[in-house]
Amino acid sequence: MAQFDGSVRVAVTGAASCVFRVPEMERALATSFTPESVAGISVPSDGLNSDLFASAEYRAHLVTVMAKRAVAAALG
Repeated sequence: MAQFDGSVRVAVTGAASCVFRVPEMERALATSFTPESVAGISVPSDGLNSDLFASAEYRAHLVTVMAKRAVAAALG
């Protein structure tokens, strides 16, 4: 089993014109690597893509939803 060294990176792609990181989620997950750690963290919709498929607000919400799912999947 791999050892966790406390380093966590959260990179988001597809929500904005370029990849970006979410430092607040990284800090929360470094403290407690659980889906609940990121549940209350929201990403501002400013600068996110908005188009016929999804609004910027929806994409911002989805960042948190997908972060929670990714952590849950990583925990098995």
